[in-house]
Amino acid sequence: MRLTYTFLVIGFLTAAFTGCKDPKEETTPFDKEALLRNFADRIIVPSIERFQSDINALQTSFTAFETDRTAANLEEVRTKWKTAYLQWQAVKIFDFGPIRNRAFKASTGTYPTDTVKITSNITAGGYDLASINNIDAIGLPALDFLLYRNDAITYFAGDDPYTTYTKNVIQKMVTETQQIVSAWSSYRATFIASTGTETTSAFSGLVNEFNRDYELAKNAKLGIPIGKQSLGIQLSEYIEARYSGISLELLDNNIRYLDNLYKGNSFNSGLNGVGFDDYLKHLERSSLDGTIRGNFASIRSSIGAFNGTLEEEMNTNTTGLDALYTQMHGQVVSLKTDMTSAFGVLITYQDNDGD
Repeated sequence: MRLTYTFLVIGFLTAAFTGCKDPKEETTPFDKEALLRNFADRIIVPSIERFQSDINALQTSFTAFETDRTAANLEEVRTKWKTAYLQWQAVKIFDFGPIRNRAFKASTGTYPTDTVKITSNITAGGYDLASINNIDAIGLPALDFLLYRNDAITYFAGDDPYTTYTKNVIQKMVTETQQIVSAWSSYRATFIASTGTETTSAFSGLVNEFNRDYELAKNAKLGIPIGKQSLGIQLSEYIEARYSGISLELLDNNIRYLDNLYKGNSFNSGLNGVGFDDYLKHLERSSLDGTIRGNFASIRSSIGAFNGTLEEEMNTNTTGLDALYTQMHGQVVSLKTDMTSAFGVLITYQDNDGD
């Protein structure tokens, strides 16, 4: 009887430990090169190229406005800016390789923008937009203030230094975006071949930045403004794109692009390709895949239910915002803990909210 019991225990433990595959012990290795090729060719490069097109269109519209500073032309500039900002939500996820090396994410998307510094730069002249001291006075968030502040048309009509500063901010993004497009054409082969799980690999960098970008969406776009890191005290001055009021649209686009990346969906066509979901299924983690998919869908549904700007919702619907934050917080465990563990990837970035 004791011998039989021993075999039963061994059999049970064997079944338990083989229920979840370790990526290092896969019988048939997952083709991570195919995954990275799909990400590079159908998602990353096309999204960067689209952003380049949008930024160039923004510059063209601003040039027309500079020649004829009418309200209608300013509105066209705003439309192009919004298109570029929404597209930026796809590009900023990939803060490794060329984007990290050139600090492109920081120079394009740092918020909240420092309006006092911007005003001081315009008044003083002689500013260096490449200086680290101006990192919060440039990029898309700076244009949110410059284009949408009260009586913006008046500032443009009567103040050439104001117009010049805006033009220089746009030109900086045009130049740097071109550099990123060129750099990725060289980096592509390195990215696709770097399939390991060591912290220096492209695959590890991708998984880390995917998670970090999600947490930034949760914390910076939502949690900090609604008071989750300030004992419930709302901090409206930390709202992204506060002047234009498109904060929730940016958040929705951010989550949409993260969801599409997770599924491996082509940026241009939307057709499904090899994604993180396929790797989880290969590792027999279909249940986790279902949880992640369901969470993304629920989060986007909750965002879509809001009718006002984030600042308006902060004044009238704190319950709804708290519920959204709770939903987003729950997804962190599935992505940052469960998925990365299944992939055998170590999280190397630091957050400051205990997740």
